[in-house]
Amino acid sequence: MIADHETGLAIRALVEQTYAAMSTPGSEVSELFSAEDIAIAGSGQGELWTGPEEAVAAASAVSSWGLRWTPETVTVWRRGEVAWAQILGSVHVVRDGIDEVVPYWTTGVFQRDGDRWTWAYWGGSEPQASAKV
Repeated sequence: MIADHETGLAIRALVEQTYAAMSTPGSEVSELFSAEDIAIAGSGQGELWTGPEEAVAAASAVSSWGLRWTPETVTVWRRGEVAWAQILGSVHVVRDGIDEVVPYWTTGVFQRDGDRWTWAYWGGSEPQASAKV
């Protein structure tokens, strides 16, 4: 089920493009999160968005914060017209004089739209040093 080489390259390129946009205030994110049935679950309580209008608004807000998103390890699987990825990375955050790199893991689900892959689901998490569950 590990994705073929071409799919892996395409999904990794989409992830890189998305993380670059999320790192750039004022970037255009509407094309990235345009799937009619897209859903996003962020890492915080209440960070749940469905549909392109909500997803684009959330991504636009996050990208305006000037955080640096870095995908470090991306593993891609594929079955038919659906692919999914485990994206292990980090977000560089500077707030209130505190400069830190926060681990951030994303589960991405992607669907084919013609000849390209699009995001169908983004599930984000900030892994904790000591898990509560």
